[in-house]
Amino acid sequence: MNQNDNNNEFEIMDNGSMKSQLRYPLANTSDFEWNSSVGRKYEIMQQANVDGATGAALGIISNTLGANKQALDKASGIIGLIFKILWKKFHDQSQWEEFMNSVEYLINQKITELVRSQAVADLLGVQEALELYQEAANEWNENPDNPNAQERIRRQFTATNTTIANSMPSFQVTGFEVPLLAVFAQAANLYLLLLRDAVKFGKGWGLTSQEIEDLYNRLQRNTANYTDYCVTTYDKGLKQAYDLVPNPKDYNKYPYLNPYSNDPIYGKYYTAPVDWNLFNDYRRNMTLMVLDIVAVWPTYNPRVYDNPNGVQIELSREVYSTVYGRGGSNNSSFDAIESQIVRPPHLVTELTTLKIEQGATLDYEQIQYPKYMKVTNTLHYTGSNTFEKSSSAPLIRPITKTYTIPANNIGNLSLSQLEVPYRFAFYNRENALIAEVGAEFPPNTVTWDGIPKAEGSNQNSHHLSYVGALNTQSSAGFPFTYPTELLGEWGFGWLHNSLTPENKIVPDKITQIPAVKGKSLAHGAQVVKGPGSTGGDLVSLSSQLSQLQLLLNLISPIPTPELVGHYIRIRYASSANTQLYISCGSRVGYYDVKATYSGGTLTYQSFGYMDAGWLYMVGGFNFIAIIRNQGNTPIIIDKIEFIPIKGSLEEYQADQELEKARTAVNALFTSDAKNDLKLNITDYAVDQAANLVECVSEDFHAQEKMILLDQVKFAKRLSQARNLLNYGDFESSDWSGENGWRTSQHVHVGSGNPIFKGRYLHMPGAMSPQFSNNIYPTYAYQKVDESKLKSYTRYLVRGFVGNSKDLELLVERYGKDVHVEIDVPDDIRYTLPINECGDFDRCRPVSYQTRAAHTCTCKDTAIAHTDCQCKDKGNRTSTNMYTNVSTDSDMYTNGFHAHKSCGCKNNDMYQNESHPHKSCGCKDPHVFTYHIDTGCVDMEENVGLFFALRIASENGVANIDNLEIIEAQPLTGAALARVKKREQRWKQERDKKRLETEKAVQAAQTAIQNLFTNAQQHRLKFETLFSQIVHAEMLVQQIPYVYHDYLLGAIPPVPGMNFDIVQQFLVGIENARLLYEQRNLVRNGTFSSSTGAWQVTEGVEVQSLQDTSVLVLSQWNHEASQQLYVDQDRGYVLRVTARKEGGGKGTVTMNDCAAYTETLTFTSCDYNTIGSQTMTSGTVSGFVTKTLEIFPDTDRIRIDIGETEGMFRIESVELICMEQMEDVGNFEEEM
Repeated sequence: MNQNDNNNEFEIMDNGSMKSQLRYPLANTSDFEWNSSVGRKYEIMQQANVDGATGAALGIISNTLGANKQALDKASGIIGLIFKILWKKFHDQSQWEEFMNSVEYLINQKITELVRSQAVADLLGVQEALELYQEAANEWNENPDNPNAQERIRRQFTATNTTIANSMPSFQVTGFEVPLLAVFAQAANLYLLLLRDAVKFGKGWGLTSQEIEDLYNRLQRNTANYTDYCVTTYDKGLKQAYDLVPNPKDYNKYPYLNPYSNDPIYGKYYTAPVDWNLFNDYRRNMTLMVLDIVAVWPTYNPRVYDNPNGVQIELSREVYSTVYGRGGSNNSSFDAIESQIVRPPHLVTELTTLKIEQGATLDYEQIQYPKYMKVTNTLHYTGSNTFEKSSSAPLIRPITKTYTIPANNIGNLSLSQLEVPYRFAFYNRENALIAEVGAEFPPNTVTWDGIPKAEGSNQNSHHLSYVGALNTQSSAGFPFTYPTELLGEWGFGWLHNSLTPENKIVPDKITQIPAVKGKSLAHGAQVVKGPGSTGGDLVSLSSQLSQLQLLLNLISPIPTPELVGHYIRIRYASSANTQLYISCGSRVGYYDVKATYSGGTLTYQSFGYMDAGWLYMVGGFNFIAIIRNQGNTPIIIDKIEFIPIKGSLEEYQADQELEKARTAVNALFTSDAKNDLKLNITDYAVDQAANLVECVSEDFHAQEKMILLDQVKFAKRLSQARNLLNYGDFESSDWSGENGWRTSQHVHVGSGNPIFKGRYLHMPGAMSPQFSNNIYPTYAYQKVDESKLKSYTRYLVRGFVGNSKDLELLVERYGKDVHVEIDVPDDIRYTLPINECGDFDRCRPVSYQTRAAHTCTCKDTAIAHTDCQCKDKGNRTSTNMYTNVSTDSDMYTNGFHAHKSCGCKNNDMYQNESHPHKSCGCKDPHVFTYHIDTGCVDMEENVGLFFALRIASENGVANIDNLEIIEAQPLTGAALARVKKREQRWKQERDKKRLETEKAVQAAQTAIQNLFTNAQQHRLKFETLFSQIVHAEMLVQQIPYVYHDYLLGAIPPVPGMNFDIVQQFLVGIENARLLYEQRNLVRNGTFSSSTGAWQVTEGVEVQSLQDTSVLVLSQWNHEASQQLYVDQDRGYVLRVTARKEGGGKGTVTMNDCAAYTETLTFTSCDYNTIGSQTMTSGTVSGFVTKTLEIFPDTDRIRIDIGETEGMFRIESVELICMEQMEDVGNFEEEM
């Protein structure tokens, strides 16, 4: 069903008559249940319990909302106000038992004696602990500087805190959560007030800053947890109340229905109102006992609500009293009552006039009680014109009388009924009679006292806000009359008296104005149902340009109007970053709205606060406020708050700046000593704190600013000292020096971007040269040396990304421990004033600042705490993730970390040892945090940590700063076992790589060494061929893991594990080539320079073949030749490596330009023959090497290459002086 009240929603199923038959099985029972004295007394007692419990809860609300400065300024001040309501007698838990009894009655569920007795026993302990705390608080309040009083209240607070914390589970027993809910809510209220005292007064008690901070975190955490628990449990109970079976013939409970519910024709129509009342009684009374106090809890935060005079709070929810009478044949259903009596979510309206029209009594009607035909509510929105809303019956009767009742002060009513209500009496908030409608008509009278008064108050707690009625027919069978139409079923809506008819901003308190007290809505804005914890409904600015308009009145603190200052703050919820336009009096501007939750059901944590500047106006006048959505994301507005400003605007701003800076600086350190940074403080946070300190006014707070500057500078030094990355903030001019960052071309450090405090790293997209298909990624990397690491330790990896597209982050030790792709939108835009030096002035007002709504994506396969929308990366594996859990927390059984952020669901996690991860928009997407764990540190191995940033797309870009790797904590438990397992796997992979490397290195090393005559590689062996040098180089190139696999293809290349040995081998290869070229008198004898130095005929060409170049003669008339100068007194060796294909022969002829000629002949059969002049190359298939000794008679020789037919390929031509041969004798012996 669709329950249209402020708190919750159920779906109404429209099943017609079938619903009534199924839902009301007892409606047609033949048993006539007469009143009994025992049963009636029980019902009276139970109703008294409900009235007493709601009255006590209303008294607690009244005392809390009305707490004055004297109570607010004292430890236990508010606790003392409500303690006397909860414990009226010494060691008496009767009020708490009344809470239990009343909820038991409302949902028809008994608490077992064991559960009840445990709860009562724990409540006695809470009572005694609070009594001792109040005594200690009273002594400290009187003597705040007395060390004994400070010690006493510290000790007693700790004891009371422990007692209440340990008692809370007794009020949440499984299976009895609903009947214990009122007890839980009131106990939680006491606990939160106790924590509020400690946060507000703890410094005066002598608590340390860290102790206060811990208690503040507990206060925030408990407020959220208790709020959500109360709302969830309330919803559960509401469903139980909905499922209760009505019995309109229970005359003990409903004596006023006797005998009408037994009417054979119309009796069945009493079932629906009884059914609805069972549901609504729970809804109304549990709103008063639970949800109202829950709505106040956010104001217990003394750092957010720090005004000494407290907060002016207004509860805007509407509750409905019991329905009396019955409907008719066409509207006798639960749904009809809910839809016609209970109004859907709406702007707050005040009832000004009530008009009831009475119809004539027909002559043939035997019972002459008044018949009402129409009721009209005259309503008005806050600050707006009036309008009417009516309920009416078909006008069969003429109207004979009209009652017009002033209704803006109706605090109570009573009614009389026979078969339907026929007389109403209305009373003001002091219970004085305002008006009567109708006359008394015996015998049956029902007197109803309305919503109970708050305990301790003589005034009614609520005022009438709406009257609704359903039509019915007068009885035709009991007693006999002719059936005619009239209004026969009446319901009444009520608003809490804290809700005022105007939006008055008081000068001495924080004023909360519910958004539903708006004057009007426009362009798609609408009122939506509140979650139950906000004290009323909410306004949704659901689309762009949708707006809320309010009429406000600024009260002057003195009779003479003067300039009054307030700071404006809005409590809201938004699922994405967007923007608001706010016009409030003289204040107009656009304001950044940050995402507070990821969408879905609203919880306590869904809401956040945004500052909307300050307002200075002359008091005593009305003005309009407009709040307009400038983005495409719905913004849900809860409340608008006005916080008084003391003194001048300049002084107030200076005080605010100082407080922000002081809070930011204090939050950096672990203790008051300020000698160590908190682990969760990033280098970026230190920079931002420094920005705040620099903006503190020297005119008002010069000394404080100097102290804070010293502290934040020390914090920066601590941050730099613990950072294992060198120059992570890029401030040093040596950032890319020997111990700094290695980068590709065009990666540089920039400055002058207001997003960053100082310098930052700019990475452009990947490079692709013109007319090239190659793409070269841009990168920056740094290795943390093993000497900086500790064994079995967790390290945090953090940084700030101003904006990025296609940015990849890799941090590895045992593989890709962290590997993510992060897209962060360029959604921080500043328009900062420029100072006289041409720099940004961060301390002057920002003329326009916004972070547009974004859809940032961090294609994250690893981890978490990048607060963007993450896309799964298919083939990535990652096991190490940073979460706020201890290192021995439970993990998935496959060794991967169970992590979900902000409630995102991923039903396909951790499959195939991959880690797809989604993270929602709850935190700042510009800040990332991950972790990486170390195993055993080995200085000789020197694995270290490899940190790299890469952009592999041409359209990518990134601006980054505050990169850091810091030590977190030793590994224990499951995390320790996990990293050992990962280290073991890595070692197995390492050993496999080493074995693969060793084989490749051995082959290359042997090949290279075989080129030379000795280990010093000073001289080539004579038999070393060029093809053998090429082959050795090929073996070197086959050595794996030369470059870092993550940055393959980058320029300049990034070394891998075998880079050094390959470089060493390449030096040997280069030396061999050099020696080869030096001893070979033939120029370009390897044809590496194509046909250079050779005289060739047309058609002769050089082709690439298996990593070398060969000269190709493809026709019989092709020739190549070269002339050389030689020493005619020396002998030479001509060596040619070639291959003849097809028929004919290929020749290489030496001629000394006189009579001496020698020829080497090649045929296609050479590779099948073995002769003294033939040596197989072994590198290029089919090539053979032939040598020839020559002793020229002149100082010139000519080498001619030709063929007779087919194809002739020549790999190399050498002419070597015999004196350069290492061992001529060996050579001659070989020849």
